[in-house]
Amino acid sequence: MNTHDDPLRDARRAVHGGRFREAWDELQRSSDAVRISPEWQLLAAMAAWRLGDFARSRSAAVQARDGYRAVGDADGEMRSENVAAAGAFAVGSLRDAERGFSRAMGLADELADDLMTARCANNLGNVAYYLAQYVTALSFYRLATATFGKIESWKGLAEAWLNTTIVLREFGDLEGASDAGERAVTSAELAEDQRILGQALAARADVYVELGDLELAQVQAERALALATSNDDLLGEAEASRILSIIARRSGAFDHAEEAGRRALAIAERVRHPWTEAEAQRELGELYGRTGRGAQARAALAAAARGFESLGATSRAEEMRLRADAVVG
Repeated sequence: MNTHDDPLRDARRAVHGGRFREAWDELQRSSDAVRISPEWQLLAAMAAWRLGDFARSRSAAVQARDGYRAVGDADGEMRSENVAAAGAFAVGSLRDAERGFSRAMGLADELADDLMTARCANNLGNVAYYLAQYVTALSFYRLATATFGKIESWKGLAEAWLNTTIVLREFGDLEGASDAGERAVTSAELAEDQRILGQALAARADVYVELGDLELAQVQAERALALATSNDDLLGEAEASRILSIIARRSGAFDHAEEAGRRALAIAERVRHPWTEAEAQRELGELYGRTGRGAQARAALAAAARGFESLGATSRAEEMRLRADAVVG
């Protein structure tokens, strides 16, 4: 079969191979007739999401979903619904994301699609985490890891374990977070997915920070940053930069901390990812407070509060407001 018989063959292979820039470029060469197909829209949505264009991804995924629904393709509708919900999640529409992931999971149950069930459970865990519903998040992640494990999806396991690492670290269970981080890294290595490996290393570095091992955290975060940069993972790059800022701040290297923190914020603003913006502002607020710049600290923490509030993460927003009020100077 040549590309005339299957005009999306190369783009499809690039998306499934994790070569998202190549996939996007290939999709742009498609004819107008191909561009209106649900599959073109879905592949474009998947590539755009991975390249950090979340609004475009969401729009394309919704068009794909409606196209598949119109022709009665439940599998295509399910996959598109999941990507559309991921786009909603990235731009901060948490309730729309929750509804979309739940609808996709319902279709996955009807189709007995274990892989999509696991993905949706993982994504619903992420929504719960953003809303500070940690017990609910961990429950979804347990379902995700069990199902990914059953079908031996190493990439899925890596994603679910790294998310578990983040929640357990924030929950204060550092021993559990450390174990989950090891599982995330091992699963990513088995999947031979450098993008997910970088994200897993960043999550593990964050745990090492809390354990007080800043030297090991530095090594892990620098490797995570290198992998994110080489794999067009802008959110991974922002997260690794934020963690490097924390490490530098705790080490007393305040200039390096500010450089890394500002880099994290600039990336988050460029891709318009509200959660990552708020987290970067939070770290800059901590840094400014530590270095006696009270007005800047309050401004950054207030910006973090507004960001979390816009996402519906009210408890996090209130925490930022309280921290801003406590800043002296």
